[in-house]
Amino acid sequence: MLISASSRIRTTKMPVDTAFKPVRAHCASIRVGSTTMPVYAEMSRHDNVLTKFRPRGFDCLCGNVRMAARALTSFYDEHLRPSGLRSTQLAVLWAVVAVGDGTVGKIAKTIAMDDSSLTRTLKLLERDKLVSVRAGSDRREKQVQATARGRRAFSVAMPLWQKAQADTLKRLKGRRLVDVNSVLLNLSRAQRA
Repeated sequence: MLISASSRIRTTKMPVDTAFKPVRAHCASIRVGSTTMPVYAEMSRHDNVLTKFRPRGFDCLCGNVRMAARALTSFYDEHLRPSGLRSTQLAVLWAVVAVGDGTVGKIAKTIAMDDSSLTRTLKLLERDKLVSVRAGSDRREKQVQATARGRRAFSVAMPLWQKAQADTLKRLKGRRLVDVNSVLLNLSRAQRA
C-alpha cells in the first residue's frame, strides 16, 4: 500500500470514489421510421451493483433466517397470548427455569443472546414478578431466579407452546422438526464459537 502526496491510500483494488464515476451503458433502442437509434444512459458502477442486487435475494441465509424468525415469532405469540407471555419472554423465562439460580451471563450464553438484550427482557419479567434479579457474589454479576409466579406462568405457557410447535410441524410438510432444529442450533453454536 502506498500513500501519495495527497494522503490518499492506494491499493490494488479500485478506490471507492471510482465507483461513482459515470460509465456509458446502452439501456434502450428507439425506432424512428426505419432507423433504430441506441439510447445510452450515464450509470455509475454503484448503479450497476444496485441493479444487480435489487431483486430480493432469497439465497441470503441471514435474511431468510430473520424473515422466518419474524414469522415464527408472530405465530408463537398468537398461540401464547392466553398466557400473557410473548415468545421472546417465554424463551428467556424457559432459560431461567432450566438454569435454575444462574447469572445473567450464563443465561445469555445458554440462549445465544447478548447481555444487554437479555437484561431488557429480564426487566420486563421482573416488573411482572416472574423472575427475581439480585446481586451475585461478585457485585458485577447478577443472579436470576424464577419466582413462584414465574414458574406458574411457565406451566400455563408450555401447553400453548406445544400447540404452536405441533402446528409449526404441520406447516413444515413432512420435514422433521428435529432436522430443522439441528441446523438452526448448529448455526447458533458456530457463531458463539
